[in-house]
Amino acid sequence: MSADVRGANGARPALEGLRVVEFTAAMAGPWIGRFLAWCGAEVIRVESKSRPDVVRLYVPPRNPELGTQPRCSPWFTDWNAGKRFIGLDLRRPLAVDLARRLAAQSDIVIENYSAGVMDKLGLGYAELKRVNPELILFSSAGFGDTGPCSQYVTWGPNIEALSGLSRLSGFPSRECTLTQYAHPDAISALHGLVAVLAALDHRRRGGEGQYINLSQYEASVAGIGHGLMEYLALGREPARQGNRSLHAAPHGCYPCRGEDRWCAISVSDDAEWERLCRALGKPDWLGDPRFGSLAHRLQHAAVLDGEIEQCTRDRDAYELMRSLQRAGVAAGVVQNTEDQARRDPQLAARGFFEEIEHLAKGRVTATGIPLGLTGTPGRSGPAGAAVGQDNQDVFGRLLGMSPQDIEEAVRDGAIERADDA
Repeated sequence: MSADVRGANGARPALEGLRVVEFTAAMAGPWIGRFLAWCGAEVIRVESKSRPDVVRLYVPPRNPELGTQPRCSPWFTDWNAGKRFIGLDLRRPLAVDLARRLAAQSDIVIENYSAGVMDKLGLGYAELKRVNPELILFSSAGFGDTGPCSQYVTWGPNIEALSGLSRLSGFPSRECTLTQYAHPDAISALHGLVAVLAALDHRRRGGEGQYINLSQYEASVAGIGHGLMEYLALGREPARQGNRSLHAAPHGCYPCRGEDRWCAISVSDDAEWERLCRALGKPDWLGDPRFGSLAHRLQHAAVLDGEIEQCTRDRDAYELMRSLQRAGVAAGVVQNTEDQARRDPQLAARGFFEEIEHLAKGRVTATGIPLGLTGTPGRSGPAGAAVGQDNQDVFGRLLGMSPQDIEEAVRDGAIERADDA
């Protein structure tokens, strides 16, 4: 870390002294290292300009004429801030040897290449264990490294579809829906973080290093257990509910004044229903037999939604939310990112957004790391590093290479020089 960071009790960051080497891309692997770096670990990311990560291919949507901006993607900041960056062309034997030497001096290696790639490079677990018996190697692939599908190349959206998440998402009148966000990547990264910390604790208690093989497909399927149970117990596929619920009515997002402004409202019993009717100035609904019980409201949910929309569409979403909450009705504004960054008092009070040093843009605002550690502080290090930005420090400090040694490796093509070096 670039600064001396201590908590109020003088404690050092929770993972200070831990060293991690990443062979990763996109989010499923890098996000684990991002969390570890925030907690004080030294995380070294191995990259190559010949095979750039997807976030290195960023083109600013508002200024496409600028072309590719490999240091400026907001996702690159979100998933990689605080790491060290070296450039290695792993097609070169010397580069593989340098990577192996780094692993020999590290606690953890994280990789999410396609299954089998690390073995083909000479960096599989058997080889790394030989040079570092205490090493923990975390591997995250679409299907893991065993089974009939293990060699398939995957991406978040196709895992989302195969896992059944798409089948359960969306409105009943439509076909299956993607989230437009690589949901399996996030699920897999969080599962992976727990697995890595469990392996570290095992090693600390007298165990040894180990190989962790995570299947992103399995991690995603594990998140829809309720859907699987419905089929196993009742022999039927769970229906897409959209915004509705089997246990509450009304239950949905209702239009409010302004463009694309909505308020979510949920009522699960008759007492809440009465409070909603009075808060909306519609006491006559209490005498409507279509809405007289939860069962009736569920049966006539479409009609009920239409009635509520007539009451909400001309009201300010925040004012509506606050008035319903005061009445004891569950309600919340459907916030956009501007709402969260500029108007959310809860996020502001807890300092969720961080101002992060950016090596290309000065300072940027980014979402924080919500681990909530109060005794052992965490912080985000700089963002916006170039491929190979930390070559001199990493290879010199950790591997004892002189500037001449590094330059020879650059001429060999094993080490890739940073763009601005």
